[in-house]
Amino acid sequence: MADAAIHGHEHEDQRGFFTRWFMSTNHKDIGILYLVTSAVVGLISVLFTVYMRLELMEPGVQYMCLEGARFTAAAAGECTPNGHLWNVMITYHGVLMMFFVVIPALFGGFGNYFMPLQIGAPDMAFPPDEQPQLLALRGRDVTRRRLAAGAGRQRSARLGRGLGAVSAALDQ
Repeated sequence: MADAAIHGHEHEDQRGFFTRWFMSTNHKDIGILYLVTSAVVGLISVLFTVYMRLELMEPGVQYMCLEGARFTAAAAGECTPNGHLWNVMITYHGVLMMFFVVIPALFGGFGNYFMPLQIGAPDMAFPPDEQPQLLALRGRDVTRRRLAAGAGRQRSARLGRGLGAVSAALDQ
């Protein structure tokens, strides 16, 4: 801890945005990057929860229809219940919350931010080992694309199309 007083904090960071956030060896920047990406994915997961709560707000099916997902209960037309869309939403909500919010925020975010402060390290010992943050970003993208793509043409229409039903409803 005695070393921490030697390293002053008077300088202004002159690096560019990409260099500072994606090529950084500063443990605080790495921890903040984990926390910000976890917050963004957490917001997406909360939107899933809000959509599911809207469906449960009144008896019957208002939003999750086999004909296509709806965003307003007053949308015209018949609504056949789509249980598969419910299962997709609740499953992706759980997967996103556990694997892309809770674990990266606790271990990646708080671990990278606070642990070097507790041991008195001025910088990361092995910064290339922090490349899993970039892999986690790619994993989030793949998960989001899979959710949006749905089951594909080889499956029966009764199985639903994931959130692909949302885009089909918007195209109409």
